[in-house]
Amino acid sequence: MQRDYESSLKELESIIKDLESKNISLEESIKKYERGIELYRYLDNVLKEYEGKVKTIIKENKDVLEGD
Repeated sequence: MQRDYESSLKELESIIKDLESKNISLEESIKKYERGIELYRYLDNVLKEYEGKVKTIIKENKDVLEGD
């Protein structure tokens, strides 16, 4: 299954709403919690990857960004 950041974030937000609603069984809560952790890890990794890319771009273009 191919993921993208936006759809994964929406799914995580939906899971959080479901867990906060308290209208689901304990078993379903555990499943959603596990899925939420999986999505959180994925989203965190994506953000770290893009942060690294932005830092690299800034470093490689420091002279342009500083106006030299």
